[in-house]
Amino acid sequence: MVRLVMTWDIQSGKEQDYVEFAVSEFGPTMVRLGLQITDVWYTMAGEGPQIVVAGNMESAAQVEALLASAEFEALREKLLQYVEDLRWRITKARGE
Repeated sequence: MVRLVMTWDIQSGKEQDYVEFAVSEFGPTMVRLGLQITDVWYTMAGEGPQIVVAGNMESAAQVEALLASAEFEALREKLLQYVEDLRWRITKARGE
């Protein structure tokens, strides 16, 4: 089991539009693409990324295929309309 961890900051003035997109399109699409979302964090104060989304998949190959898919690329382009400093990394899932 591997973990995909994605982080970003919401662009100033786009918070409401971002929330609507995240709830209605980003989250459901990532689940449909096979990511089992386990964590969503919103940092209200302090250092670090404003948003952290993490989820699990069976293998690194599955995560890499998701990230390389045309559907994810289209979703990423939409996400970038609302966020900045988008990053992701693939790690071993906890307890593995």
